[in-house]
Amino acid sequence: MTAVTPLVAPNAVGDFTIRDVIEGQTAGQLIVAADDWGWWATLLTGDTVAPTTGIQQTVADGLIRAGFLHRRGRRYELTHTGHDVAKNRGFVRVAVRGWEPTFRQLSDNPHLPHIPAATEPGEVARGCSDIGRRRPEIFETIGRAIDDDTPGCTVDLGCADAGRVKALAALAPRERFLGVDIEAGVIADATAELTPLGIADRVTLLAGSVQPEPQPPAWLEAVDRNAVTTAMSFFLLHQLASDGAGIATVLSGWMDWFPNVRRLVIGDGYLLEAPHWTQQPWFSPTYEIYHSITGVRLWTRQEYEDAFAALGWSVTRRMEDHTMLVTTILERG
Repeated sequence: MTAVTPLVAPNAVGDFTIRDVIEGQTAGQLIVAADDWGWWATLLTGDTVAPTTGIQQTVADGLIRAGFLHRRGRRYELTHTGHDVAKNRGFVRVAVRGWEPTFRQLSDNPHLPHIPAATEPGEVARGCSDIGRRRPEIFETIGRAIDDDTPGCTVDLGCADAGRVKALAALAPRERFLGVDIEAGVIADATAELTPLGIADRVTLLAGSVQPEPQPPAWLEAVDRNAVTTAMSFFLLHQLASDGAGIATVLSGWMDWFPNVRRLVIGDGYLLEAPHWTQQPWFSPTYEIYHSITGVRLWTRQEYEDAFAALGWSVTRRMEDHTMLVTTILERG
């Protein structure tokens, strides 16, 4: 196993207090509620928002006291900190709503070595799409790489709510897209949204597992496997590699599924350990602890890169987000 060098932040001093714990939880809930109302998306355009009900006014007051909003007459706009919150609301949604059912199981299961993940699939899917979209330049880079190539089919393995597929379909209008996710309900909802967007003729969404097994999954029978030239996966490879036999084994399975794939786009979180949470990039401790609870192994950057090289893939672009989240574009001859 590759040794992990602890990551130490320049000002890694300070402890959590009871105030941080309680008020942080409150702020997280308010952030997600405001996101459900569309406030953050509106505010990021430079516009303002105005509460229309008593409960919205209460939430707005709380967001002001947290330092995320300030008043402009009867309307509200982002503070500098609020801008960061708005951009990073996907992380908040995953931690506050998506993963909460897993953490809730801890109290009743002290005898278990790990807690099986019990997520809110819709919340996780939306949160992951928001995380992916928070850096539009990353999507633009991926879209250009696809659009500049000979048109083929791009598959998103673990597509969640197809937010990434929809964004890339707009950037690469000649490309066909396939999205696959294990959550059938999420896929059904995402499929219903394709027609109004005018991309239903180029995008196919299927439900099923993307974990390579001795027998190919049933959904693969409905796919032109030879047409796939780009394979993508975001925020999932670490879990598939943990459940299976490592990163290279999963990638090899996908390469067998799609014999003509010549580009990989892998977005995932790297393992960055430190003795104290204050010494890690924000969200990294939550990411690490959640996966430790569920028994999913996380992987270092070196382990990813060793697996890529062993299979003949060369890195053509690496784009970091929050230090721990990295999107890598790889190609082979």
